Amino acid sequence: MNQLTLLLSLILGAVISFLITRALIKQAVKFNIVDKPRADRFHTKTTALMGGIGIMISFIIVSTIIEILPIWWSVPVTVGTLLSVSFLFRDKIKISYVSSTLTVITAIGSIFYMYGMEAFEQKTLWLYSGSLIIFFTGAYDDKSKAMEPKVKLFFQLLASSIAIFIVGSVSFLPPVVSHLFTFFWIIGVINALNLVDNMNGLSPGSAAIASLSFGVLSIIYFHNEEVALISLVLAAVLFGFLPNNYPNAKIFMGDSGSMFLGYMLSMIGVMQSWTATTTIDISIITPILLLAYPIFDVTFVTINRIRSGRPIYVGGKDHSSHLLVKFGLTPAKAVLFFYCLSIITAVISYYINTLDLGYAGSACAIILSTFCLLGYTLTKLHDKEYMPSTKNGEQEDTNENVEVITVPSQRKPYKKAR
Repeated sequence: MNQLTLLLSLILGAVISFLITRALIKQAVKFNIVDKPRADRFHTKTTALMGGIGIMISFIIVSTIIEILPIWWSVPVTVGTLLSVSFLFRDKIKISYVSSTLTVITAIGSIFYMYGMEAFEQKTLWLYSGSLIIFFTGAYDDKSKAMEPKVKLFFQLLASSIAIFIVGSVSFLPPVVSHLFTFFWIIGVINALNLVDNMNGLSPGSAAIASLSFGVLSIIYFHNEEVALISLVLAAVLFGFLPNNYPNAKIFMGDSGSMFLGYMLSMIGVMQSWTATTTIDISIITPILLLAYPIFDVTFVTINRIRSGRPIYVGGKDHSSHLLVKFGLTPAKAVLFFYCLSIITAVISYYINTLDLGYAGSACAIILSTFCLLGYTLTKLHDKEYMPSTKNGEQEDTNENVEVITVPSQRKPYKKAR
């Protein structure tokens, strides 16, 4: 496929993603699959959910157009996914479970049927099959809003196992350690993209920038055409989705979208350089740098929730994006700030791979210092909101609607509400 055909295909992919998402907005509202405002959420109006369906379906369609996926695989999987989602929309949950299970079995079974003993060599098809498991897990969580964390973790581990033992794991560590490291990496990125999906356009926009960066670096520096194509297709689909989600969200991508993106981006990072690098060099930090913002936010939130004695897994308005709004930025500008930060990090990531170790180390130190300074500044805002004020080791009374007066007969102060 020549460059012009590839470019036109990617543009077509963005258009397909935009149109499918538009159609889903109407269906989500019709079947009341929406996200309503809550105390621990930032949005203030009822918004259609399950935009992740549009991302997933568009991703499969465009991957087929680009010839990443064969038609014999993508057609039954697309039909099965649409049927499963249709049953889910209509509250036919058990039938939807069966349909989604058969879709995954069909995806995996067709690989064995077409390739026989060489089935395990078809890493791309296995990657996409694993993404189906993650996608369906998120879709059912979006619908029920009550899936237990341990159930989600089970399916995340199942998809991760497929990815690690068939697609590949890091090769610069001893075998057992490499598998454990890759498990933590995949699960961590899945949940980081999920947690950072807390403001219009933040998670899909950050993922789009990271995916585009993976694609460019795969072409220019790592010369990995397969990863480049997958990354560019994902970026095109996300750029088509974004107008429906930023700055004013008509639809949220939900867990089905954010978990799917985390899975794909984590494995793109593994496939880009970690499966080909047998020695520890500067290139191994590339995936970490390109996903620096989601990693920063989940680390920032985790540390501050532990400090303030709040559960890590409970939602809240204490993410870095929320605190920027408390600082005075509008939500759209706060998201734009993190877009710019992600772009700058991506540009530096490219130059790090072209520099010698000394200069590259200095560049990494600058990036790390920037995120540390940002984290320190935002922690000050966090503490004003969530940490109790203390003086001489005792908690202060911060109730501004209280005054202290003296009773002449008793000469003892007491508090009287205004």
